[in-house]
Parts: sequence; structure tokens; C-alpha cells
Amino acid sequence: MPPKPILVKTETRKSLLLTPSRVVSRPDNLEGGEETEIAAQISVPQEGGWGWVVVAASFTIIFILDGVAFTFGSLLNDMSTDLNISVSTLPLVNSIAVAIYFMMGPLASALINRFGFRACAMSGSIISSFSLLTSYFSTNFATLCVFYGFFAGFGYCLINMTGSLVVGFYFEKLRSIALAIATTGSSLGVTVLSSVNVRLSKLAGWRATTLFHSGLFGLIFFFGMAYQPLLSFTVAKTTEDPTRTVTYLPNLSAAALKNTVSRTRTEGIMPTTTERLFGAASNANFPTAAAVVDDLVPSTTTQAGPSTAAVSKITLTANAPQGGISPRQLKQVQSIVSKSSMQDKSKKTVELTVNIEQPKKASFWGRLFRWEEHVPQSRPMYRDDVFYDGKLQKLPAYQKSKMDTTAEAKTGLEYQLAVSRAATAVDLRERRGVFTTAARRVLATMMDPKLLRKSSFWCLCTAGFLIYVGFLVPYVFIQTRNQDAGIPAQHCSLFVSVMGLSNAFGRLSLGTLALKVEPTNLFIMAMLIAGIGTMCSGLSYNLYFQYSYCVIYGFFISCMASLRSLIIVSLYGLDNLTNATGIMLLFQGLGSFFSAPVAGLIKNLFGFPVAFMVAGLFISLGGLIIIPMKKLAQREKRAIDMNQKQANTGKTDK
Repeated sequence: MPPKPILVKTETRKSLLLTPSRVVSRPDNLEGGEETEIAAQISVPQEGGWGWVVVAASFTIIFILDGVAFTFGSLLNDMSTDLNISVSTLPLVNSIAVAIYFMMGPLASALINRFGFRACAMSGSIISSFSLLTSYFSTNFATLCVFYGFFAGFGYCLINMTGSLVVGFYFEKLRSIALAIATTGSSLGVTVLSSVNVRLSKLAGWRATTLFHSGLFGLIFFFGMAYQPLLSFTVAKTTEDPTRTVTYLPNLSAAALKNTVSRTRTEGIMPTTTERLFGAASNANFPTAAAVVDDLVPSTTTQAGPSTAAVSKITLTANAPQGGISPRQLKQVQSIVSKSSMQDKSKKTVELTVNIEQPKKASFWGRLFRWEEHVPQSRPMYRDDVFYDGKLQKLPAYQKSKMDTTAEAKTGLEYQLAVSRAATAVDLRERRGVFTTAARRVLATMMDPKLLRKSSFWCLCTAGFLIYVGFLVPYVFIQTRNQDAGIPAQHCSLFVSVMGLSNAFGRLSLGTLALKVEPTNLFIMAMLIAGIGTMCSGLSYNLYFQYSYCVIYGFFISCMASLRSLIIVSLYGLDNLTNATGIMLLFQGLGSFFSAPVAGLIKNLFGFPVAFMVAGLFISLGGLIIIPMKKLAQREKRAIDMNQKQANTGKTDK
């Protein structure tokens, strides 16, 4: 018997409205007892094209950001002389900036989810540039701590989070390569700007150098314009069941919807109880987009009565930027429509509705300097892999998403559906305010304390704290220490640059090696080498010995940034990556806050050799504390599996 006809409707809409989707009548905690409407929201990677422009912009932005943030030591002596502040006390300013740089990560992520990458990058540029400009006029230590430290650090955080995360949304197969190129800008920025700062400071003083930095951060405003909004889909799959009535009125409020629903399915979409934080539930309490679209959740038993086949409806709303959908993207939409039709040919009738915007005509200059507003429905931080830096093909979620779909039914978006969490209609409709559901849900996800119940995760957080207590010391003090030891000034100005260049090679080499070697073991080895090297760096002030130390330290300390996500995923799974990263950033920021001030205090009491030995000891301890972590994590996982097995056995017996 030939299949029933497939009805495909393509509509053009001037405004972007929420696609009608299933209304779930559930008095849960998520929406205060009102109906919860579920839709899947996914972004479409370009896999090239403008994505490489984004990589170049991100590289330049991170180049400027870390080139300024981690080369404070090159200005230390001149600032100390000008402001009459001790060399041991002044690094507190930079420690505050770097601490805020890390600790505000969850807040910056929430703002990204609310306003988009471009708005946050440009706002960070304005905040940092203004803060450094204000620091140019500073005449006391307190003012520097406020503007050069706190406010500049918050601007750094906004810029860092956008630059580090946006690239991953433009690529899938080439994602690890694109991210590696972009993040290498950090190391090269330290390499170049360290030497530039020394020369400019000697020529015009630290104030002129700070003014130069303010101008560089002003340029980030324009580089941030490259973060153009991506095409995204609001995907909903609904079924008209004769045993229930669902009214599709997307423009009505939740309260009005409550009065129109006579009966709806109530099982399987959302958990009955949720842990709320910041007035919202974390991503873990929401199903994946694949579960919503493919209807993988259990359904209710229909009532007895006449047998009437259900009508399955799939609605794809293409949330295009103001520039419209390009011909390439339109072809991809058509491919998804046709393959989705094939996937549902077993249904009696499949209705596919694709709502798109026609591309808008513009002149050459209009296309070149096109300004596109953030797509309001976009929720980038609802993806489980947003902080993942490794190769996606190695992820179990990626492999499963490809295996579970037949070759004929593949649309190219299986992985995006598998790692994107569903959003409620109330969330997608919110347009006003800063801390909307979009922002509060990300904060709840990143600050969820559930992982802190695990002893293994406490080991990881403690390791992050200890390593960052020692991390900044060589970057801030090595130039001053070696100058005091009699090494020529022209060489002292190059030590941090050598660290930065070596760090770039370390990111690429160790990141690649981690794909073949257990990342936890590699991390332990790297931290021990970096820590022991730092402890031994004061044994000799031979020029070549000091250069060798800078190469070793820069190369192996790069593991802290490049392997963090790989370790978290290997121990706790991809679905806990965002949560673990948020808490880890707090511990890293806290360690950075104590780093340089503690080293300065020890230097005053016992001298630079002891200060570097203590810094190296903290880094080594951070590596050693990781050793029992893997066994603890495995033991905790076995205990959880056993409890689940016992619970399932008890249900079966009943």
C-alpha cells in the first residue's frame, strides 16, 4: 500500500514567533504550577565559510586579552617606582583581575545565554577599555584595585568566555582544530605583548602602556562584530491524539493556555521534582532535544474507544538572522525536511511546516558591514558540550547519535539534537529583563552543588585551587627576580615571551597527545614537571638554565587549560561538564587571588628563591592530589550503579 501523501508547507514570516509545540499540563516546580510547553532549540554549524572569520576574530581577541592580563609583571618595576608601592604588594591588583576573570565565568555564561556572544564581547570591550583608561589617571593603590583589578577583570571575563566558546558553534567535524587555533592566541599574545610592554614602559612609562592597552581593548569592540548570529531551529514534534485535546496558541500566556487544555499527556517530559537554584532548574532536569523531537519518552495508554490513527506533526522554525537564510542554509533546511519526511513515513500523515525568512537584498557595503541582532530564541548555553575542547568524534554522545540514525534518515543535526537541552516556551518568549529564565537556568546549571557531594570532585577542585596559587608567580615575578640576580635586562624582558611561545606548543602537543593517552595521567605528569621545575628554578641563574626553565614551565603548565574538559568528561560524563566547569572556575579564581600576594609576602620574608619553591610546591601538590581521584570516581560510579540496580529490582518485585 503506497504511503499517504506528505504535506510540506513553507511559510515566510516577518517576525520570529515561537513555533507551536506540545503543551504539557503538569503542575511541576518549573513554571509555578502552569503548563509547560517544550520545544527543542538547536544551532546549525556552518563548518567553514564565515566560521573561519570568527576563528580569526577570536584568535585576535584572546591574543589581546591574555597578552594584557598575564604580562602585568613587565610593568611591575615602573609602577612600583611611580606610585611608591612595594613590588610585593602591587601584584594584588593583577591577582584581583585574574581572580574575577575566572570567578565571574558563570555570570558571563548566563549573560551570553541571555544576550548572545556579540553583545557580551562588545560590552566586555567597553568595560575593560574604560577601566584601563581610568587606571591611567590612578594615583593610589585602592583605585588601581577597583578599576585595574575588579572592573577590568569583569570585562576580561566577558571577553574570554565569548572568545573561547563561540568558535565551537560554527564547527562540528573541524571543531577541535578551530578551537586550538583560536586558543593559541592566548600564548602568542603573552609572547608578543610581554616584550612590547617592556619596551613601551621604558620609552613612555606604565601609564602610556596602560593607555595603549585601553586602545587594544577598544579594538575588541569591532572584532566582536564578527560574531554573527547563526541560523537556529526551534523544533517541535506534536501528535494529535483523539483521546486528548491540545490547543496551539503560542501567543497566549501560560495562564490562558491553562484554560484551553482539556487533557494532555503528563508523563515523561519533565521530572516531577527538581532542585531549584537562583529560581530556576539546571539543564540536567530537562530532556535533550533528541528526546523531545523523537518522542523517546514513554506515553500514556489511550482510552478505549474507536481506533483513530494519530497525525504526527513536525514543525521546524528557522530562526534566521536579519540577513535571512543563505542559499546554502536553505539547501540544508530542505535536506532536513526531506529526510525528516523519510524518517516518519510509517505515520499515517506527516505534516512538516518550515517557517523561514526570505534573504534581504543589500548592497555590497551593506553586506560587508551588516549588523544582525541576536536571535531572541537562541540559547547557546543549553548545550552539554559548550565547554568541551577535544575532538567531538571521540565523545560517546557523538558516536551514539550517529549510530542510532540510519544513513537514509540522517539530517546532519543528530549530534546537535543529542547534546542540546530542551527549552520551555516561557523561556523562549521572555524578552525583557537581564536575569530572565535564560540567565538563571545557566547559573543554576553551573553552580549546582550536586558534584560537591563526590570526594573525587573535591580532589579536582582542590587541585585547581593549589595549581593556580602557584600559576601566576613565574609570570609576575620572573623578570624582577632575574634582574635582581644580575641577569641582563634585555634577556629578562624575554623570559615571559619564551613562556608564552612554549605554552602555545604545549597546548597543541599535549592536547593532541591527550586523544591517545589517558588525560588524567598526562595531567599529573605535566603538573609534577612544571612544579618541580619551578622549585628548582632558583638553583642557578645561568642564562641558559633560566631559558630552559621558561620553556619547560610554559610547555607543561598549558595542561591546566587544554585538558580540563577532557578530564571532566572522562570522569563525570558530558552532561556534567558545564556544572563541573562552573565550580572549577570558582576554585581557580580563588587560587589566583592568593597567588601573587602570597608569593610577594614570602619574598619579603625569605626572598625570591623560597617564594618560587613554595609556588612550585603548590603546583606539584595539585598534580599529586589528582592521583587518587580516578579510583574515587570509579568507586562512586559503582556505588551509584549498584543503588540504581537495587532500586530497579525493588520496583520489579513490587
